[in-house]
Amino acid sequence: MTSRFSMVLYPIEGLYKVGVFLHQRLSRPKKLPCFVISIGNITTGGTGKTEYVLKVANMLLHRKICILTRGYKGKYENRMAIVNKDMEDAGDEALMIANRCSFPIIVGKNRKKTAQFAIDEFGADTVILDDGFQYYGLYYDLNILLINGTNPFGNYHLLPCGILREPISGIKRADVIIVTKKPPDKTLIEKIREYNKKSPIFEAYYEPENLIDDSGNIYPLSILSGKKVFAVSGIGDPFSFEETLKELGSYVFPMKFPDHHFFRKKDIKKIKEKAKDFDIIVSTLKDKQRLKGRVQCLFLVVSLKIKNEEEFAKLLP
Repeated sequence: MTSRFSMVLYPIEGLYKVGVFLHQRLSRPKKLPCFVISIGNITTGGTGKTEYVLKVANMLLHRKICILTRGYKGKYENRMAIVNKDMEDAGDEALMIANRCSFPIIVGKNRKKTAQFAIDEFGADTVILDDGFQYYGLYYDLNILLINGTNPFGNYHLLPCGILREPISGIKRADVIIVTKKPPDKTLIEKIREYNKKSPIFEAYYEPENLIDDSGNIYPLSILSGKKVFAVSGIGDPFSFEETLKELGSYVFPMKFPDHHFFRKKDIKKIKEKAKDFDIIVSTLKDKQRLKGRVQCLFLVVSLKIKNEEEFAKLLP
């Protein structure tokens, strides 16, 4: 970061830090008559929160589950709605969850309101908050923090100077810590333990399964071997996606968009033009919700694996 930008951004970072402090201090967590699980991170994007929400939900089939998501950049973020797989304006993460599970999904920024609705309308005995680590309005029975092992804390600065959404000391609130995408090294473990002495630390990773098209047809991963792949993504951590494609034997040429990017007509046109000389276009399931079939491509399907999953399961209700 240049000194000129530093002069402008560092004071803003200071104000942001004060805002986070006041938000935490002024919030009054509400205790609900059900088990509340939060899954979130301490940095901006890139940990794969939504996949972990689905993973935990599918480990709790014996419970009455409701999933609560903010619906970021969706039509109902400042309201409330029950999401179904046809609600294209509910936000990409909410829609991706709806297309991959049968649990009730309630979207809305006010998690107190959506949680109470889940209890009243669906008799939920367990609610799971997607991206709940910075929501201080509820008491959490299990607060799960995800940390991206490839880039845990960036430059240790808060937004907008870095990628931290709150001071790193916030790690102390986590009941469970999961390091994603890369095994934690000694330095990362020591940094976590500096702020959280006791909470268990798990390691998790993604395993590619297959590819699908817009109609749901399944293709083997082997079709990527030796191919020139045009990789389109608008996610928090495109690097991991691209590396996975390389590990599958393809030659990757990426086209990256910001996380949650809304693909406009000019974007679609640009993708099609640049992809002409490539064998295949591959994107992510999260981007599938926003591409909406306008580009002929395949989507990479991955499964989430948690090491020592049996021990992790013991922490769930």
